[in-house]
Amino acid sequence: MAVTKMSEENIAGGLQWLCFLFSWALFAFYAFQFRRQTCGWEVIYIAWIEMIKYVLEIWYGDQSPFTVRLMSGAISPWLRYGEWLLTCPVILIALSRVGASEGNYSIRTMKLLTSDQGTIIMGITAALSTGNVKVCFFFVGLMYGANTFYTAATVYLEAFRNIDDDLKPLVKYMTYCFYSSWCMFPILFVAGPEGFGHITPAGSIIGHTIADLLSKNLWGIFDWWLDYQVKVRAMMRNEEDDEEGEEGEEGDKAMVLAAATPPHTATVILGDPQGSLVPYYTKAFAKLPAKLAVVDSFESLLDELDDMKEAGTKVDMCLVAPTLLEHQEFDRLKSEHDVKIVVYVEGLAAIPEDSLAPFRGRCDDFIEAPARGVMVDESQLAQVFYRHATSLVGPTASIEAHMAAQTAILLAIQADIAGLQHNNAAPTGKGTMHTY
Repeated sequence: MAVTKMSEENIAGGLQWLCFLFSWALFAFYAFQFRRQTCGWEVIYIAWIEMIKYVLEIWYGDQSPFTVRLMSGAISPWLRYGEWLLTCPVILIALSRVGASEGNYSIRTMKLLTSDQGTIIMGITAALSTGNVKVCFFFVGLMYGANTFYTAATVYLEAFRNIDDDLKPLVKYMTYCFYSSWCMFPILFVAGPEGFGHITPAGSIIGHTIADLLSKNLWGIFDWWLDYQVKVRAMMRNEEDDEEGEEGEEGDKAMVLAAATPPHTATVILGDPQGSLVPYYTKAFAKLPAKLAVVDSFESLLDELDDMKEAGTKVDMCLVAPTLLEHQEFDRLKSEHDVKIVVYVEGLAAIPEDSLAPFRGRCDDFIEAPARGVMVDESQLAQVFYRHATSLVGPTASIEAHMAAQTAILLAIQADIAGLQHNNAAPTGKGTMHTY
């Protein structure tokens, strides 16, 4: 019996460490994705709270105030309930916007939060009670929980109906993960020390840790990936945003005129290892006479160049991340394929020329990368594109293509001049002029 108890405690401790390390890794990953504008705050918060909770549980879980010992001799794991109060509402906030329209967001969120708070409060009260009072509060909590499950089901069903077909299996996995893990909590409550004592405290920890891994960590991964896919696809499908001001209007005219000659297109390969900038550049290049291919590694870039070379397709420009520029075989792009290399750099304007000089021999141009919600500078992209798209404006291109390219550049320059004149003519509140 002692051996069994010791083994149970060892398993519980091992699972606690596993959950802590997994939560820490997810927190670091989500923080990186949040910096790249590809992650919501909810999953970061959940991973952070989960990590702290398991640190406290591993070292101080059986001490006050994290475990409350009642006068009746029963124990109540307050740390677990506190973590539920902090994380469950955030999980349900994230759940309420899965595949949801803005009109239904607040209604479903409020329903989920209200019923979840009722479930947890009734559960805590049941844990602190005895006899028939415990049973009554437990069943009231079950009724709140049933409303949570019903509202969650409406969210999943709507998401399944509205989402792209290839993402429907992901919604199914989220649904299975949600219901299988959340159903474990009332069962563990009844069987555990805070309920009717059919399993030991270590056994309860084992069950709750497995439920946490499923309901918070694994479900959080599914939620992040689905949210990322939905955002990327929405950005790619969205119509062109209406830009105010003369600069935006002239820039659009340049793009439309340049795209008016579809038979004459240039081929561009985008090398984006993270994939976070693909929707931005896809939208921007759609306004240019360009055919865009996307790769996620240097090896894939070489393979794509080789395939296009064999097919007789000339690649005019490769727009790549700085990390690809540092690849030891990067010079092969120039020596074997004679392609123009443009590197997108975040915060390019703030980088000293001395820092860029060592890399200029390996590439043909640099361009500012979109970051922290800033969209692509389409005027700058058009100028770089026409500067290097030799098949579009080179000697073999048609007169119409030359005219479209040159006119687009002139219109972009005209738009920049008009914008500067407009800004210089606008007085400040003190009667002074803006200067740039």
